Amino acid sequence: MRAQLLQAQQWMSQMELARAAPLLEQVQDRLNTPADHLLAQVLQLGLRLKADAGQADVAQLQQAYEWSQQAAALVDDPIVEALALGTLAELQTRLRLHHASLSSLERAQQLCQGAQKQALAEQLLAMRGRVLARAGLYEDLLQASDALLARREELQPGTVHPILTYCATACFYLADEQLAPPGHPLWLRCHSLHTDALQLAERAGLQEDALLSQLNLAYIEVLAGSTTACGQHLARLQGSSENSVWRQIAGASHVMRLTQLLLAWREHPDAARWRPVLAMEQELSTASEPLRFVHEYLLRVIARFGEAAGDSAAALRSSQRLLSFQRLRLQAVTATLSRAVDDVFQLQRVRLENEQLARHGGQLEQSLAARNAELQQTLRQLQAEASVRRAAETELQQANEELEARVLARTASLEQALRTVMQQEKQLALGRLVVGMAHELNTPLGNARMGASVIRDRAVELGQWLEHGTLRRQALSDTVSSLQQCSDLVDRSLESAGHLIQRLKGLSRDSEQEMAQDFDVSAMLRRLINHYQPRCSAAGIVIKAQMPAQLAMFGPMQSLHNVVQELLDNAIHHGLKGCTDGQLDIELQAGDAEDGSLRLSLQDNGCGIPPEALPRVFDPFFSGRLGSEGAGLGLSVVRTVVEELMLGQIQIESTAGRGTRVTLRLPLR
Repeated sequence: MRAQLLQAQQWMSQMELARAAPLLEQVQDRLNTPADHLLAQVLQLGLRLKADAGQADVAQLQQAYEWSQQAAALVDDPIVEALALGTLAELQTRLRLHHASLSSLERAQQLCQGAQKQALAEQLLAMRGRVLARAGLYEDLLQASDALLARREELQPGTVHPILTYCATACFYLADEQLAPPGHPLWLRCHSLHTDALQLAERAGLQEDALLSQLNLAYIEVLAGSTTACGQHLARLQGSSENSVWRQIAGASHVMRLTQLLLAWREHPDAARWRPVLAMEQELSTASEPLRFVHEYLLRVIARFGEAAGDSAAALRSSQRLLSFQRLRLQAVTATLSRAVDDVFQLQRVRLENEQLARHGGQLEQSLAARNAELQQTLRQLQAEASVRRAAETELQQANEELEARVLARTASLEQALRTVMQQEKQLALGRLVVGMAHELNTPLGNARMGASVIRDRAVELGQWLEHGTLRRQALSDTVSSLQQCSDLVDRSLESAGHLIQRLKGLSRDSEQEMAQDFDVSAMLRRLINHYQPRCSAAGIVIKAQMPAQLAMFGPMQSLHNVVQELLDNAIHHGLKGCTDGQLDIELQAGDAEDGSLRLSLQDNGCGIPPEALPRVFDPFFSGRLGSEGAGLGLSVVRTVVEELMLGQIQIESTAGRGTRVTLRLPLR
């Protein structure tokens, strides 16, 4: 399995991605060791990076760093760590962390050399040249490339080609920054190196590398004025736009387009062919970081040929932009050098600390030996004390058993007392319930009896008038009116008593539950607010509602409607009664997606609830105005419905004189 993974890595290094990708897919289901699984993950990320040169983000960098840490923990498997560090270095380079990238490559190369993996070490050497080129350290790049090319016969063609390319890139940048003429030694060496790289790629069958060399030579030829040679190289590139080289090299398609525009102007140097060059510069001025080098190429082209094109102003602007880019590059190099110096000092400090730790190691060993002797002596003393302690534990166990027996007896006594107290509490609660119910029923039932008594008396009186024949029209009319009034009184009294009994039934857990249904809580609240709005406006109460446009719920809609109606009635008739600037705030919001609940709160600025009454607001028949206004059942029924029927929660917060806040939390389904 490891051999297949390393074969896929070899094909990736040769840019044969079409062969590497299916091989990695084939081995995914056959990975049987953590090291191979980690290596496969590293290679998959490397494959994506090679397939798209513009791909790189912080998440990938963090993942690559974690993989390199995991690989470092593997025992006797340095190749996995080396490849993980190589992928980490690639991401660091793309994110312009050049110093960190060079450090990762240095560590990876040491691992490869220690494992005698020379081919992989050479690939990392070639990659180091690209990091130096991206960092703008062209002199260092030339020196490193010359040292490697001095022994090119020992290297693989796939390693030599990028070294030649990066060395030529250093010559190109140094010559282009100086606006050197075509015959300058740097231009001549750049052309020679790219030609050498093209011939090497064609001999070795490195198709992707050959296309890259063709593109580089086409651009160099058009800068030098060799339009015929440039056209020949571009002709070889025609039809390769779908090739992966355009994705593997960031900006390759833009460089080819720039070369074509410049070739058209060089062949016919007129204003019509110069304008597309300027238009492309405007287009690239807002391009992303991977296309910055193409923008710099284009600025140097305008600065170099602006005078010849009769556009001195554009040449001057381009020169100024190039100076700005050079300042930014110098700042980046300075920052890199500063970090490098800091790391050198940090390394020195670490080495000094290691030496100190080594010196202290012997002292610690001696101290540990002495400490071990002391511990042996202490152990013998503890063993002697252990026998004494075991005897004490035996006595303590006996005492514990006696104490446990006494505790059990005391517990039984307390349980009996608790049952007695609970029975007394039940009797008291039943007594309060009976007294409250009798008190509330006495008034409507007394009124009903009084009305019935009057009806009976008037009926007897009417019978006597009929029997004696003394019935008069006015007396009959008065009797009918009296009977109607008494009948209305009886109906109202019986209706009040029936309503009170129905609310009492709401306290029972066994009451019939409402069928659940789908409904919109926001729409239901808006209907209730519209219903109460005229009454609140007449009382000088302002209602402010904050809720979503829609909030779907599956549950007992009528029960929730009754609960909110009861809370609104309490707030308006009790909390805000007599307030001249009353305000009622209603807020509805859905909980988190995982929570699956809603939160409904009603806040008023009314009289509030006294502290001594707040713990009893949910008790049946508890009311500050019992007998004069309210039966004290509303909040008790509300809590029963919310907690037992709707499986939700209700909470009341209040401060006397500062208002009351009621909060409901209900499941949405």
